[in-house]
Amino acid sequence: MKRFGMLISALALSLCLMAGCGPDFINPGDYLGGGGTGETADNADDVTEDLRENFSDEGFSDLAGNTSAEGAFAVPETEGVYHISENGTYLFRGNYGGISLDADGLSLHLLFDGAEIMSSDGIALDGSDHKKAEVVITLLGENSIVSAAEGENAVHVKGSLSLNGEGSLAVTSEGKNALKVSKELTIVDCALELTAANHAISALSVSASNCEIEVLSAGKDGINAECDDETTAFTTEEGYVYLKDVDYSCRTEGDGIQADTVVCLDGGNYDIRTAGEFVPMTQMAEYGIDADDFKYIKSGDTYRRIASDEAGRYGASRLYGLKQGCKGIKVGEIAYPDPEDEDAEVTVTEGDYAILLSGGNFTIDSTDDAIHANSGNLSVKGGTFTISTYDDALTSDVLTKITGGEITVTGCYEGIEGGYVEISDGKIDITAEDDGINAASDDTGVVEHILLSGGEIYVNAEGDGVDSNGSINMTGGTLVVSGPTSGANAALDADRGILIDGGYLFAVGPLGMVETPANNSKQNVLSYAQNQAISAGAVLSLTDDDGTPIFSVTVEKNCQSVIVSCPELVMGESFMLYGGDTQLCAFTVSSVITSVGSRGGMGNPGGMPPGGFGGGFGRR
Repeated sequence: MKRFGMLISALALSLCLMAGCGPDFINPGDYLGGGGTGETADNADDVTEDLRENFSDEGFSDLAGNTSAEGAFAVPETEGVYHISENGTYLFRGNYGGISLDADGLSLHLLFDGAEIMSSDGIALDGSDHKKAEVVITLLGENSIVSAAEGENAVHVKGSLSLNGEGSLAVTSEGKNALKVSKELTIVDCALELTAANHAISALSVSASNCEIEVLSAGKDGINAECDDETTAFTTEEGYVYLKDVDYSCRTEGDGIQADTVVCLDGGNYDIRTAGEFVPMTQMAEYGIDADDFKYIKSGDTYRRIASDEAGRYGASRLYGLKQGCKGIKVGEIAYPDPEDEDAEVTVTEGDYAILLSGGNFTIDSTDDAIHANSGNLSVKGGTFTISTYDDALTSDVLTKITGGEITVTGCYEGIEGGYVEISDGKIDITAEDDGINAASDDTGVVEHILLSGGEIYVNAEGDGVDSNGSINMTGGTLVVSGPTSGANAALDADRGILIDGGYLFAVGPLGMVETPANNSKQNVLSYAQNQAISAGAVLSLTDDDGTPIFSVTVEKNCQSVIVSCPELVMGESFMLYGGDTQLCAFTVSSVITSVGSRGGMGNPGGMPPGGFGGGFGRR
């Protein structure tokens, strides 16, 4: 986030050296929001609670009970296509060359009991020419549907489709989508195994409960829910994915789960793996990708994400972009071709797009962002997450709110991101190549903030540990930051100040761009610095005057700056800071910010101002 601040600080340092500044040299990090007066931020508007009310489980129980074969017509086996033009209940056993729905408005109950439906030259289950069909397929035993035709779906229903029963269905499309449903797709109890050249599931909306969905491979998305092309405003009536206690796994070249409006996942197990194809910038026109999308460079046998302002350092032959989006879980604004101009696109951006994650076990390994709420909010209320990605782990364009769960990010570019980031509970462990937690927005109407009121948060970042283009407010919880080793970044970084009003904070990093919390914090802070690095692996401990430990952390990387705050730092009382068995300092809390440490020399950009480390020169 340093942008111009780094340049200003470097310039100030150069001018100071040229002028022969003496003992009054000031740490340039103090110009970047350290000390001074911090701003208090209010919670952002949260639309996710209201949206949750739009998803009901009532229809699941009705569908689960609709499995009777009573009165069913037993369809004889045929190498040709079996045509259905009348409402009714049909039982399929054995081999068929296809099933065709031949009338508008059909209401059908199809039972598959050991059925194998194979089409070599068309749609295997074809309801693509007739509208408003309502089809229920009950699965008994093991069943399969295959289309080997180029450019054709395996199942295409121009209406609604429901799948239930205790059996299983394997669906393969060698040319297009496995399941294509023009209206609602509902799945209860059964097990699906899907393979597709395009999307595994494509529907107006997808609801599922107590079932297993395994996408063996998909050339595009695992689950894709898109609004109708005539939709002109945000709606929760379509374009959503709602999964309740579902076991979902996928291997895709596109998104694992993608919805136009809302993704709501409540319980279940999710194993999402996306593997996108990287293409060089020299082929940008061929793939129709924007220049801004080329934000990777090749590093050995893999690829590495770089900051957008770094791209200019690399030639077009060294920059790569993803051929298509391949996020783990994504929701975003409605976008579709303009029916009046095939070369143009209609985009509906007004609405409360959101991802709601209420529980479940998630393993996400994605080339693109792991969880991304585009133009909307991301809410994590519970669940266990293990995430690895080349890009961001959890990100939203508006509010990222975490109120529970266990989140482990083993590798990412940035960890948790949003215009606003609010964390009140949960256990979070982030390892990031750039920022660990970042509040940033392209919307000039957003005054970014990070609010930390609870939870246990550990950040290991090569960029800024916790970074806000606005303010950082901490009122509770535990935050441990293992910051960068480069002086171009800091453990804590905020344009509008860092307020520590409660909780336990332990942040370590280099000296070059140190930012201390604001002087109007309600909880006292120790800011310690030394020129010689504290070695990785050392145990840093804060103790009281009698040596009783209060708080300790193991240093992951070499560091020179230590910022500590906790309720025990009471005004007028004395404490000690240890590195292993070595006492680094003994101090008495004399002000909100107590600065202790060695004074830096002229060549050290993290040098100490008179009276200690930290200063207070307000925000940028």
